[in-house]
Amino acid sequence: MRFVSLFLAVAISHGQTGRDPDSVLERARVRLREAARSLDQYVCIETVNRSYYQRAVPRDTPPAGQPACSQTAAPSGSGQLEATDRVRLEVTVSHGSELHSWPGATRFDSRDVDELIRDGPVSTGAFGGYLSSVFDHPGVTFHYIGERSSDGKTLFEYGYSVPLAASHFAVKTDAAWSNTAYEGEFRIDPQSLELERLTIRTHEVPSNAAFCDASATLNYQRVHIGNNDVLLPRQSQLEIVLNSGKETRNVTTFTSCREYQAESEISFDGAAATETAAAQSGGRGRVVLPIGLTVTLALTTPIDTETAAAGDAVAASVVKAVRRPGSAEELVPAGAVVKGRIRRVEHHLFPKPYFLIALAFNRVEVQGAVSFFVVRHEPDPALVDALGVNLEVRDTGIWFWGIGTFLFPTNKSHTVIPAGFESKWFTLATGGR
Repeated sequence: MRFVSLFLAVAISHGQTGRDPDSVLERARVRLREAARSLDQYVCIETVNRSYYQRAVPRDTPPAGQPACSQTAAPSGSGQLEATDRVRLEVTVSHGSELHSWPGATRFDSRDVDELIRDGPVSTGAFGGYLSSVFDHPGVTFHYIGERSSDGKTLFEYGYSVPLAASHFAVKTDAAWSNTAYEGEFRIDPQSLELERLTIRTHEVPSNAAFCDASATLNYQRVHIGNNDVLLPRQSQLEIVLNSGKETRNVTTFTSCREYQAESEISFDGAAATETAAAQSGGRGRVVLPIGLTVTLALTTPIDTETAAAGDAVAASVVKAVRRPGSAEELVPAGAVVKGRIRRVEHHLFPKPYFLIALAFNRVEVQGAVSFFVVRHEPDPALVDALGVNLEVRDTGIWFWGIGTFLFPTNKSHTVIPAGFESKWFTLATGGR
């Protein structure tokens, strides 16, 4: 009787709307496939706000040696907030895969996104991967769930299942990228055939993955770019349960979208993106700095943790002329401008509240010639110990060392490093590059 009653209720609902769910789905899929395939024409700024939570220890905590995931529930959205951070990239699609670069860079990088974002959990797919994986693959299965009301509109809700072979769901935390089959629901406006919402839940996560479970919710809208209205997520929220028992929440937004320009490039050389400006100088009048010189820098613009993100451009001016030891030779004059990127913007709440800002400079301009510029700033060791700061990152090589880390203890919800803020750095050898 329950089956018959449900069947009759659905049949009456179909008659009231005058729309057949199967027909709506097929026509919507055609539009969504076109939308997914058109995304390689566009570039957007992708901003990811990440929150880190310590989940409450369950009563049935597994014995020592037993995998944490065996007792870990799905993302709960609760727990004690320990820290937040923010990263920002540019994103586009090429041959069905998302490509990323730092904002304002002249070329996209073919490396995985975690090669740019070295710390914290990152994911791909929100910009266009999910659209392609769900609606443009013959292996995906669908079923109609029913009608839902949202903002005064009647929407059709469907369930779907994406097998591993069709999956673009890739999440990376501290281990390798792991693709997994997934499932979820989506809502379609039967009148306009527009996708309103898409939810995603992982299924059968590989045992060697660094996360136990993940789920995402994407809310879509049309964005006017050039002469076209492009379907893009208004916001994407990804929740990940790590096998450490912690939980993270990534909230991603897309802004400043534009048409992809033909003069943009794709870089297949990991160092090329950071060295483009120096290479353009043709080596004319380049400065080669020996290791160990002290350089005092002053920020040219403030850094506000309310809006700043890893990936943002940063610039500073040289306060005092840099000279070779025991020589009057001026290697870098006072007033020369050095440029680079913010590498980390983090707000830690426990065990003591503080902000961590990391900067990396990679070039200096002297009389129109651009030179490599690699320097390091060390935080106060006593402050590091007092705050319980973990300075470990996954970077290696000179680009790991060429970072300045700054710590700002405060109980306030945000802080500002003012323009003119001075700091002392020391040079690293660049002559061999």
